[in-house]
Amino acid sequence: MCDGLVQHVSSKDSLAYFAQRDTSGSRFGTPVTPLDLHETPPPKPQERHSLIKPNMQVSAIRRRGGHLECIKVRWGWSPIWSVGTMPPLTHLPLHLVMRSKVFDPIKHEGRVLVAVEGWYESQEPSSPSQAPHLAYMTSRQSAPIFLAALAQASETPFGCDGLALVTYGDIAHQQQRVLAFSAEDALDWLEPELGWEQAQQLAARLNGAQPHLEPTTKNQRPAQGGL
Repeated sequence: MCDGLVQHVSSKDSLAYFAQRDTSGSRFGTPVTPLDLHETPPPKPQERHSLIKPNMQVSAIRRRGGHLECIKVRWGWSPIWSVGTMPPLTHLPLHLVMRSKVFDPIKHEGRVLVAVEGWYESQEPSSPSQAPHLAYMTSRQSAPIFLAALAQASETPFGCDGLALVTYGDIAHQQQRVLAFSAEDALDWLEPELGWEQAQQLAARLNGAQPHLEPTTKNQRPAQGGL
C-alpha cells in the first residue's frame, strides 16, 4: 500500500512522454512492457520537497474530449455517500470498484494517471520481532512511473472532490499493490472503451510482468524529517 508519493516532475511536463504515442487504435490484449521497479534507500531530505502525503494536492492527467489535460486534486476522495461517516478514500481495490455500482460514475469518467518518480510502501516484517518499515520504490529508467487512479474533480471545487489510487493483488491475503505503468502502457488506463474485465486482465498481466520485489535492506527507515 502506498504511503507517500515523490512527484518531482509535474503532470504537465510528463505529458511530453505521450507526445509520440499513437492512440488511434486500442492495444488491449497486447503484452505489457515490464516496469523494472526496485527498492532503494529513501531520497535525501533535501530532495523531498515534492513528497506528497494523503490530503495534499497531487498533479494528475486525464482525458477530456480526446485530449489529455492536467488537473490538481486532493489525494483522498470523499464520496457523497460517505461524507461524515468515514475518512477520505486514498486507495481503492480494483476488484471492489468493478463489483460495486456505487463507483460507476467515477470509474467511467474519473480514470486518471499520476506521474511519480517513486513512492513509499509499507513492508511487512519477515519475523514478528521486526518492526514494519517503509520501502522506497522507483524505476531503473529515467522516465516517470504512472500510477492508475480515480478522481472526482469538479469544474467548481466541491468538498467531495479527491483522488484515490487503484490497487490490485491477492484479495484473500489482503496483499494489494498500486497499479503502476511505464509510459509505453499508461494511456491504456485512459482509453474510453476500456471495460472492467479488460482492466482486470490488464492488472493480471502487470502482476505477471513486474519482477518480484525483494528488499535490499531490512528495517530500512527514512531519514529524520521524512514519512
